[in-house]
Amino acid sequence: MQTSRRAFLASAAATAVALRGAKLLTAQTSAEASITVLADEPIATIAPEVQGHFIEQLGGVVYDGVWVGKNSKIPNVTGIRKDFIDTLRAVNAPVLRWPGGCFADSYDWRDGIGPKRPQRTAFWKQEDANQYGTHEFMHTCRAIGCEPYLAADLRSLPARDFYQWVEYCNAPAGIGNDLAAQRSANGDKEPFNVKYWGVGNESWGCGGDQTPEEYAGEYRRFANWLPTYPQVQTSLVACGPNGDDIDWSRRLAAGLRGHLPWGLSTHYYTSGDPAKFAAGEAIDFTLPQFYDLLARASIMDRVITDAWSAFGENDKNHHTKLVIDEWGAWYGDSTRLAPKYNLSQQITLRDALHSGITFDIFHRHADKIGMANVAQSINCLHSLMLAQDDKFVRTPVFHVFRLYMAHQGGTSLRTEVVAPSIQNTIAQTSPVGGASTVGSTAAQKTLSGLSASASRKGNTLTLSVTNPHHDRPLTTTISFPGLGMRSASAEVLTHTDIHAHNTFAEPNNVTRKPATVAAIANSTLTHTFPAASITTISFSIA
Repeated sequence: MQTSRRAFLASAAATAVALRGAKLLTAQTSAEASITVLADEPIATIAPEVQGHFIEQLGGVVYDGVWVGKNSKIPNVTGIRKDFIDTLRAVNAPVLRWPGGCFADSYDWRDGIGPKRPQRTAFWKQEDANQYGTHEFMHTCRAIGCEPYLAADLRSLPARDFYQWVEYCNAPAGIGNDLAAQRSANGDKEPFNVKYWGVGNESWGCGGDQTPEEYAGEYRRFANWLPTYPQVQTSLVACGPNGDDIDWSRRLAAGLRGHLPWGLSTHYYTSGDPAKFAAGEAIDFTLPQFYDLLARASIMDRVITDAWSAFGENDKNHHTKLVIDEWGAWYGDSTRLAPKYNLSQQITLRDALHSGITFDIFHRHADKIGMANVAQSINCLHSLMLAQDDKFVRTPVFHVFRLYMAHQGGTSLRTEVVAPSIQNTIAQTSPVGGASTVGSTAAQKTLSGLSASASRKGNTLTLSVTNPHHDRPLTTTISFPGLGMRSASAEVLTHTDIHAHNTFAEPNNVTRKPATVAAIANSTLTHTFPAASITTISFSIA
């Protein structure tokens, strides 16, 4: 009976919103869409960590991207590329994840401390001289002003090594602790106070090819009696599903037997093998491939709700939050910066639209998500930056992070959209055309004609809107029932070519620009969102 009542109320609410949108469109005959921000229906606070970042010892990410060395002619801060620091500071980066990714589960943290560091053949058969280790990563986080998030090796090291890494990082100085003394001898007397710890990575794959039950046993062993210190609260992240793998989430939660982590890691990429998933290459893609990628980005909504529901069967009070610590678009190697820059790719306006759609989904689920980390920050997949030697450029994805930065720490508000939908023709004709590279194989056959999310901080309301139509501006009526709106300002990211991107030679080809906003009347205004655009409007509440 309770379920039926909930379903009835949800249906009634949806009908009311649809009628309200229809009335708005009728009242504003020039409008093709409507957005209603319901200030009296808060969802939850948007964790700043939702706009988190990720770097891995892979290709040109760390070496050349982040670490150039203290003696480099490239501007640096104790060996860390200054442009990398400045860019993450510019987006108020809240958290940075390292050392992996798959690299984490073959990494011995002791190789990266002290004056003598061995050279190893690391993940992806690349040589690693371990110049960049724990101290260098902590100095990176300090320079940015963000929290560190460490991924521990569960596949190839015993639990004792995890315990001792926590001890090395967090044991206070001056208590006679040998690992704290080692840390001090290596240059950092005071503890690093690392809060976030991933217990392994992708344990269903490169992290050990384990079953949920096998990993649950390992998690319990690694997490049990972990050293704790009063100055920092340790938050553990368990390895969750590969995309929309409901079975993994359900069986893992049962296998943990009440040893619930703070976070459940979930990975979801929206491309991969171009031949299999029809996404095209980073720049060379067709219009159907353009829409297919964006439609598959919206599958993130299903990934989140399914993981939350399945894990919640054994976590009734939802103690555990979701951590989407790898997300983004993944193409082939046609735009790789150089042969050794594995998984580097060019970033176009399409990837910016993908980011806007993804952030809106995160905001709609602010009650479920404790952190998310784009994969990766520089020189890999869905990057904010590309760098090679002394050349550097910020990508369109960087500008999306700037546009959404104002949402950090705001209260997410229910936002309803009425807009013409877009057909995903690839998914219409292929049963796997709209599939993710991981998890779910269910096609996403349509794409919402507008994506939007809103948040409030004090007397400021921020609305972000993505128009994914490649050639169709959408005149939209925006309303705020119950709120008196005083003024508004806006920025927009767009281009006439959906393949547009920034290069070392043309770093500002795709960039943010101010947008004009019409006068507000009776808490309503009409705004035209350009084709293929991401817009953020900041409203002052009377």
